[in-house]
Amino acid sequence: MKKLLIVDDEVGIVEEVSSFFVEEGFDVKTADSGSDGIRMIDSFKPDLLILDIKLPDISGLEVLKHSKTASPGTKVIVVTGYVDQAIIDRAEELGRDAFLQKPFDLMLLYDEVERLAQAD
Repeated sequence: MKKLLIVDDEVGIVEEVSSFFVEEGFDVKTADSGSDGIRMIDSFKPDLLILDIKLPDISGLEVLKHSKTASPGTKVIVVTGYVDQAIIDRAEELGRDAFLQKPFDLMLLYDEVERLAQAD
């Protein structure tokens, strides 16, 4: 069973995405802040991480950087509603595996997750 961590402070998105992937057979954990996300990365060691850039405490870019150090095998899908080319470029430099702009289509997210899960 693939382990999926969702780090996002938008409750509606977290509930929808989490429910969908649980139904698809994933072991899903969630965090609503960057610091909680970092703790979950360290303890859960997810196969896949869906990561919002704008978090209430620390930047998703810091979480991405930590993820690539603490759990290098974790594939990261960065999601954001704020399209800023500098942030997108920085996320790519830090090793994000995919990028989706909010609001995103759930099936598009599923396709990205499946593509990255197959890349293992």
